[in-house]
Amino acid sequence: MKNREELYNVLLCLLTDIMRQSKQVFIGFTKIKALFYYIKVIKVIRSAYIRIFLIILSFIIMIHGFLFLHISVLYYFSMSREVRALIILSLGVVYFMIPVGGLLFFTSQKVWMKLAKANEIIRKAVGETSGSEMR
Repeated sequence: MKNREELYNVLLCLLTDIMRQSKQVFIGFTKIKALFYYIKVIKVIRSAYIRIFLIILSFIIMIHGFLFLHISVLYYFSMSREVRALIILSLGVVYFMIPVGGLLFFTSQKVWMKLAKANEIIRKAVGETSGSEMR
């Protein structure tokens, strides 16, 4: 009987040690995996930041060129001040309304839900849930 208890104690110690070691290996693996994803996220954020910066820079240069084009056309043709003022006013209204319309469109929740295909994801999730509840 005493040998049996000693054998159980030895087996218990071995199993405890194995569990402790496997736990450390799992924790180490999880930390490495988390670090891998962290580095991946940094890479994606860096890439997005560079793209956004270049898009904004290109947009600013494009706006300046567009404005200089209109100014040069207005000075090239001989028109009265009133006509020039009316043309500049109408161009200003148009150039103001185009970005406002774009902002309203791209900040719309309906558009973002459509771009993210959220309806399909919701249908799949609801379909899987209701299908598993029926079984």
